[in-house]
Amino acid sequence: MAAVALILCAAPLRAADNTSLGGGLNLRLSPLSPPTDTLAFPSLAAPKYDFWKQRTTQMGFGLIGAGAILSSADVATRSLRHDYLPTFRYHYDDYLQYSPLAITYALRAFGIEGRNSWERALVTDAISAGIMVSAVYAVKYGLGRLRPDGSTYNSFPSGHTAMAFTAATILHKEYGTTVSPWWSIAGYSLATITGVSRALNNRHWLSDVVVGAGVGILSTELGYLIADRIFGTRGLRRPVEEWEPVRVGQRPSYVGIGVAHNLLVYDRDRYALVAPSSIGFSIEGAWFFSERLGVGGAAKVGRYAQIVDKNLLQEGSICEPAPINNLSLAAGIFYNHPLSQRIHLGAKTLVGVARNHRLQNSVVDDNGGLLATIDYDNREHLTLTAGLSLRFVVGDNLGVRIYADYNYLRSDYSLTSASETLGAAANLWGGANAGAYDNSYVGVAGTGVAGDRYSEWRTPLTFGVAVDALLW
Repeated sequence: MAAVALILCAAPLRAADNTSLGGGLNLRLSPLSPPTDTLAFPSLAAPKYDFWKQRTTQMGFGLIGAGAILSSADVATRSLRHDYLPTFRYHYDDYLQYSPLAITYALRAFGIEGRNSWERALVTDAISAGIMVSAVYAVKYGLGRLRPDGSTYNSFPSGHTAMAFTAATILHKEYGTTVSPWWSIAGYSLATITGVSRALNNRHWLSDVVVGAGVGILSTELGYLIADRIFGTRGLRRPVEEWEPVRVGQRPSYVGIGVAHNLLVYDRDRYALVAPSSIGFSIEGAWFFSERLGVGGAAKVGRYAQIVDKNLLQEGSICEPAPINNLSLAAGIFYNHPLSQRIHLGAKTLVGVARNHRLQNSVVDDNGGLLATIDYDNREHLTLTAGLSLRFVVGDNLGVRIYADYNYLRSDYSLTSASETLGAAANLWGGANAGAYDNSYVGVAGTGVAGDRYSEWRTPLTFGVAVDALLW
């Protein structure tokens, strides 16, 4: 009997819960443990991996399409960078691009199982990286786009960004969909910082970064598709992500990144539009203390149309007009109204401060002769924002938000005639600075000339789309 008991303990039999071994002895036997290289769940069916139904697949194609659209704003985006962060030069993005992958293998090394075993994960990651590198470098050297810093002709798409989003998608599939969505948020946040840093370092255009993100995501999805065909159920540790109904919480707190187009509402009888509106970016977040009410804020940077009083342009026109770059910070009340489980209507009212970047224009006649200069001030002013939005919840912690904001901004500018400019310059060259002037505003840089000053309220409209991390 001792030998039988030892055998039963060392190698459990697959049997019913109650098994009789004779002599009236009844034993309760546990079922066999599944092999270590198979899925530890009742069903051992091959993974039903639908590439086209993956949320990340759809996001990847969406980013590539968005990159094609945003290519028209590449020069405007670089202008914002040159105005606000002209000396930004750091190399942390060379290492940050690998950080989501480092997190994935650190979790696995500490014994936290993800979707795949070590063997399966290594093969899957190698296939994903191979697809990404092949796609990126084929386009880079086939297209030959000049980098914004003028260094080389291999700008499009961004390889750093593609690598970062490949790594982030691996982290998302291994741990974000099986352990906690916070791993997905962490991975894609690090990848986004990598992409933004490439643009801030003046190494890539905006469209390079956005398309690179899409390429990285799709490369990983293809890598998992191929690996699942190769391995079947072998080495599968957790269930494959399925297309499931979204689980929606009660308090829709969020942090989101948006991109928008700025328009201008103005009196066409009084003002002349001398430069068109352009692109804008925002970081917005809100904490909801109930299902409907919350508090939060937004930081925006964008290029707004330049308008000038028509009376100032009766004899000439603006030479090489450019939009006005503006930075604003605001906070206020947010409102949320669920239209359905996956569609939410939002509203907000914000108050804050805004500041234009310094801008100087030359007013010239038909022959190119200088008539006057117009200088835009860069002092802070009050800004008011009222906005409406429609959010589509596409994942447990992911939303896409379409929004429209009505912004009330002020712009101060000064008109200095050519005679005043030349006279001040002559006095300056003669060694004497002409007259007293208001130090709070310098009409023409370096001359000390204060022209006639104007202050105008303007009402830009912002139409955009944002991706939100939902913190239910």
